[in-house]
Amino acid sequence: MAPEYQGFENLQVGKLSLQETLISTSLRFYNPNAFGLQLKKAEMDIYINEKLVDHYTLDSTIVISKLDTFFIPVSVKIDFKNIFNNALQSLLRNEIKIRLAGYAKLKKGAVGLHVPLHYEETQKLDAFLNQ
Repeated sequence: MAPEYQGFENLQVGKLSLQETLISTSLRFYNPNAFGLQLKKAEMDIYINEKLVDHYTLDSTIVISKLDTFFIPVSVKIDFKNIFNNALQSLLRNEIKIRLAGYAKLKKGAVGLHVPLHYEETQKLDAFLNQ
């Protein structure tokens, strides 16, 4: 079974400007399998309110224990000019939609798996900002 996306933690805003903002976080996943895995590579597009904000590539090994939670560190540059037209709508609705789409290369012993990633959630904006 594919790892289950459970949200994000430790949201940090680095450089903040209208042109570009650096955001880092840790994506939390759960391995529902009764065996450990290795995450060898992950690539995903990150969307906010259906606008592509960045493409992320993780090209290092993460050891995943069986039946356990694991984290993938992510840093993205967001160009707020591209998503600004949805910003007022998000503020009025007090919610933001986050979508990840891509794939992960997992390994169990000598067997490699190519697992699609597709996770989507709508988060209350105040909860997002209070992370």
